Amino acid sequence: MITVFMRSLAENWDGKIIAVIVSGFDGDGAAALRDIKEVGGITIAQRPETAAQPDMPDSAIDTGYIDFILSPEEIAREIARFARANVLDEVKPEATRASSQIH
Repeated sequence: MITVFMRSLAENWDGKIIAVIVSGFDGDGAAALRDIKEVGGITIAQRPETAAQPDMPDSAIDTGYIDFILSPEEIAREIARFARANVLDEVKPEATRASSQIH
């Protein structure tokens, strides 16, 4: 269900998307992350060690399409920063990029 919703966003919102994958079972949502990235969206996964159920963030990270891996508190700060920037294309990452955190 989440995958269908996220793909719909990618098809209809012209890249102005921030997709956040948080604690949950299975890998729901992970399959749509490529679509989000292809239209210029930003993707965030909850840091697995902070998740009650890390299946969804782990699956998202495994896709290679995650921009940021953050704690819930860091996710809130980044989303607020993105909103202040007003245009997703102008956002310059301040948080540690996922590529430097994936082992």
